[in-house]
Amino acid sequence: MLELSKVFEMLNTELSPVVTKLGFSIDKPEDMEKGAVPVFTRDSASYLSFSGEKGKIRILFNDNKIRLLTGEKEASSTDDSDYTLIASYLLVLDEYELRDVKSVINEITENLTEAFSPKQIAKRQQNIKAQATVSRAQAKSGSVLYDPATLAIRLAVLYPELKEEYKAHLEKYDEFLCEHFFMSFVNPRVFETIKENNPQKMKKLFGIINEIYEDGTNEVQDVIVVTMLASFDYQGNMWQTVLDYLSDSVDEAFIRVNKKIKSSRTVQLRLENPPKYKPKKQKKKKSMMSSLLGQQ
Repeated sequence: MLELSKVFEMLNTELSPVVTKLGFSIDKPEDMEKGAVPVFTRDSASYLSFSGEKGKIRILFNDNKIRLLTGEKEASSTDDSDYTLIASYLLVLDEYELRDVKSVINEITENLTEAFSPKQIAKRQQNIKAQATVSRAQAKSGSVLYDPATLAIRLAVLYPELKEEYKAHLEKYDEFLCEHFFMSFVNPRVFETIKENNPQKMKKLFGIINEIYEDGTNEVQDVIVVTMLASFDYQGNMWQTVLDYLSDSVDEAFIRVNKKIKSSRTVQLRLENPPKYKPKKQKKKKSMMSSLLGQQ
């Protein structure tokens, strides 16, 4: 079992040199005791705060998660409304250990370095071009598989406002943060379409989803089933409505993942704590769907 005070002690000790090197200094509560860890508190949340010419950083703990947030230099809200969520990490105090805290610190260090290193800042200031997407001909030929960026662009045909949000997203982060983009921008619109249940709109939406899933990477299949479809709070017969529009392969994966989610609180917490998108590495990574279903 972890003590929250020990968690913040580790966060402060190991991250302070990192943020100092990146040009930030730690903020301190006015009533902080001498020698104490500079932790701010509000309701059930606690956080560390760092400020600099590049903006502000907030490392917050509540609801069994550590969240990494960043804001502009003028950000001042205590409720995080001035901040953007960069990543969140599950940390259940009565189940996790110090090594799990260390792992979170390593992830935060990597994310902060990517976000605020001089090289990355200079690159973001350039005119960022949208990454190339996969054409239907490429996917059908099997030469290239559909990826999450292609799914986002295809859905922007149905939801035109996504085009500008996608462009702004790339300009801000200099990469496609898949989970963040879908959960923040795509999912609310898709769920509104599901709730409206207009047959014509549903047919177009799930036509795209089914096509991308059938000829897509494991990553985009995870996005469709786990990040999108399994994240909704289905009411009444909406669940059956969605099943009626899914192809057989998506249908099967959707049912299995939802069954797993409903039977496991741990899985529910993991879905509420999506990982930060990272470019593919040479080493093969186990898909999120396989991980949730316990597959090898």
